[in-house]
Amino acid sequence: MGWRALVVACCGLMAAAGCGKGDTGPATVPLSGKVVFTKGGKVATLNAGTGGVEFQSVEQPDLRAYGSIEEDGSFTMATRIGEAGKPGVIAGQHKVRIKLDDDSKHLIAPQFLQFDRSGITVTAPSDQPVEVKVWK
Repeated sequence: MGWRALVVACCGLMAAAGCGKGDTGPATVPLSGKVVFTKGGKVATLNAGTGGVEFQSVEQPDLRAYGSIEEDGSFTMATRIGEAGKPGVIAGQHKVRIKLDDDSKHLIAPQFLQFDRSGITVTAPSDQPVEVKVWK
C-alpha cells in the first residue's frame, strides 16, 4: 500500500471509529512538520515519487508513524497500531527516515533512507517547528 493511501486509510478508519472514542493502543500527540532540502534536490520531487516520512520510537521500536510528503514538503504523522492508524506519534524520541519507492530512491542521499544512518531524531511533543533536513 502506498504511503498516501495508508494515511488516507488511517484517517478514514479513525473517522469511522468515532474520532478517537474507545481508542486502543498508546496515547499519541499531534505532530506535523516539513521536509527541507539544505542542498541539491527539490522537495516536490519526493512528493511526485510518493515519498513519506517514517518515525520509529526509540523506546518502543516496533511502533512506527508515517506521514506523506506533500508538494511543499509538509507532512502530518499517524501511528500504525495493528492494522489501524491513530493520529500523531507517541511521546518521546524518534529516529527518522525518508521512505521512497525504488524508482525514487536516487532523489535523496542514501543515508536518509535508513533510521540508523539518517542522523535525524525528533522528540515529541515539540515546542519548535519540526524540520527534517535532507540533501541529495
